[in-house]
Amino acid sequence: MRLTRAFPAFSCAFAAAYLVSMYFHPAFTLFTYAPRLGEWFAGVPAATGKMAPGMYWYSWLTTGALGGLVAGAVALLTPDSLRSRVWSGFVWAVPVVLTVILLYIERPWFGIKWSLF
Repeated sequence: MRLTRAFPAFSCAFAAAYLVSMYFHPAFTLFTYAPRLGEWFAGVPAATGKMAPGMYWYSWLTTGALGGLVAGAVALLTPDSLRSRVWSGFVWAVPVVLTVILLYIERPWFGIKWSLF
C-alpha cells in the first residue's frame, strides 16, 4: 500500500467535488465566512441588514478536500488487480473535462453571452 496511489485519485475527486459544490451552491455549502462581520456560519445564513455577501470559497475548498480524501482512501484500499483495469488517462482527462465545464459555467464573468442549452 503506497501513498502515491492516493494522489491521482485525490486530485481527480477534489476537482469534481469542488465543481459540484460550487455549481450546486446552496445545497453543498458547508459553511459561510462573513468578512464584514468576521464570523463563520454553518451552511448559508439568512440575510440580515448588517451582513454583506458571504464568502463560500472556503467551503468549496473544504468540500473538495473531503471528496479527495475519501477517493484517496478508496484508492489506497483498492487491490492491485482492480487498479490495473482503470485507465491511467483519467489523471489528465478528468481535470481537463472539469476545467472546460467550469469555463462554460463561468462564461458570464468573461463576457461571453452564448449558451449551449
